[in-house]
Amino acid sequence: MRRSKSPISSSLKKSSAKLDENSLLSGWARIVDRIVQGEKLKRPIVTVGPTPDILKAYGLPGTSLVMTVGKVATCRREHPDVPLAVWHDLPKLMADPLAIFPSQRRDGSVVILLLVSDHNGDPILVAVSPGDGSANVILSVYGKEAGFPWVIKEIASARADGLPTYEGKDFAATLPQPPVVETTSSSHGLIPSNGTAKPKRDILSIRK
Repeated sequence: MRRSKSPISSSLKKSSAKLDENSLLSGWARIVDRIVQGEKLKRPIVTVGPTPDILKAYGLPGTSLVMTVGKVATCRREHPDVPLAVWHDLPKLMADPLAIFPSQRRDGSVVILLLVSDHNGDPILVAVSPGDGSANVILSVYGKEAGFPWVIKEIASARADGLPTYEGKDFAATLPQPPVVETTSSSHGLIPSNGTAKPKRDILSIRK
């Protein structure tokens, strides 16, 4: 039985074959603004920028990063806590991530932990599917509630399965630390100095 060609795969090949202003990294922010404003673009797929070197080293094809216009609009609508400034700087943020690890689907797609938080203070994740030779597709951009425990669990699971993971030099510094305790003459013994665990170093918070 002949396999039918995927519509998105065909569109990706056409999009990659003829590069226009949408493929320019400096134009990505303008593209996002046009989509957010509801403008209809000529093509259903836009180029975010080239695949960052760190993602190539991880194993993704050395091609471009793309995203469908519909997916950009959907992510903005369903995850409004992700600042618009993060969308504008997405290519640069993806080039210097905190961590990269396989998605739960184990289909070759990966999850990227950015060095920024959303308006709720939750870490922002980007899901990417490896391309078929044409481009790597960004599937979603969203803030993950209680994200750090989930990320740690996913990295541990990937390692247990023998899959590659990447942790940036600042990754450990962003993780929540146990509360500090102090000795006291009180009969209660050890008492937390502040009562709550906080990140050792806050991840960046971009608001706009």
